[in-house]
Amino acid sequence: MAKNDVFQLNGVTDLQKKLSFVTKSYADESEKLLIKMGNQFRKEVKKKTPERPYGTSKKKLVNSYKVSRVKGYGRNLYVEFKSTSPHFHLVERGYRIVVGGKGRKKQDTGKRVDGKYMVKRTTLEFEKELPQQAEKMVNRVVKKLL
Repeated sequence: MAKNDVFQLNGVTDLQKKLSFVTKSYADESEKLLIKMGNQFRKEVKKKTPERPYGTSKKKLVNSYKVSRVKGYGRNLYVEFKSTSPHFHLVERGYRIVVGGKGRKKQDTGKRVDGKYMVKRTTLEFEKELPQQAEKMVNRVVKKLL
């Protein structure tokens, strides 16, 4: 064989087309899945959130949840879940009851308000559901290929 011999494999171009189709379809489908799961996550957290927690907050905690657009690139796609409410962390994790303030010495009463753990419980539920949804997405991409 000479140095400049070229090998030609039949069917490689067809395989390349199919692989590029899978790559594009996978990216589109994974973004759709992330958006769908992010919105489902937000709905489930809303269901678990108490309507008017702890006193007279002016902004309802239920309406403060936000899911971002899909971020990242390639295999590192993700969506962010956050709350815009300033007291969200208190409701989620709980807090100590302290009396005093405004010129008086603050004293810890020793009492504690337990957290509701809405996000933590929902996260544990979704850890079981996400692999099943991802498998369905991969099956849809493969079906389109065939």
